[in-house]
Amino acid sequence: MGFVDELALELFTVAFLGFLMDYVVLAIYRDYRARYVNKSNSKVSIESHLQGSIYMVAAITVFILVMGFYGEITWSLPGAYNLLFYDPYILLGIISLGFVLSVKYNQKLQYVGLMALFAGLVLIEYGVSGYNLGYTNSPLALLGLYTAFGLAGIFAYPTTLIMDRYRSNGSNKPLNRNYIIFIVLFLLFITLGSLLAAYIGGVAVPAHLAAPP
Repeated sequence: MGFVDELALELFTVAFLGFLMDYVVLAIYRDYRARYVNKSNSKVSIESHLQGSIYMVAAITVFILVMGFYGEITWSLPGAYNLLFYDPYILLGIISLGFVLSVKYNQKLQYVGLMALFAGLVLIEYGVSGYNLGYTNSPLALLGLYTAFGLAGIFAYPTTLIMDRYRSNGSNKPLNRNYIIFIVLFLLFITLGSLLAAYIGGVAVPAHLAAPP
């Protein structure tokens, strides 16, 4: 089977996954505000939101891993673009798979967060290197994409620590306000990265449809 450049679709799946994580975290925070800010009798159900998300996350994860390995193996265009694009893509798939399994079997999320932190540092290195080498026609968008998701990975670690602590202690006590800063930063950077992924993917669609490799 010949190589077909699916980069636009793959960028959309990155955006979908990022927006899905936004939705889950914001849903949990909405319950939190209803209980502790608005003083309602509703419960904060972290587990129900996490469990409800994993099937869609699993579906995206399967696609990411299959296409990531396909891209690494079949890349036929000049340059090391397969390393620049598919190394981080596969890392994202591994982290997403870890998230699905951790939620499914009620394991600690902090280990997934720790992997995300390391991957975030690697992602920033890839982004800076790709920018310095001029690997794309939109180097600033590339740098912004990799940096935003890299920082999201870094702040995923404290976010998962907070979620683990809250899951284990139940929902009887409100969060320390300082903790919310880490969650907000995680949401900020994952949203920015997702928007950039959707933008770059959208820009690439017409060119790929007009002249597929």
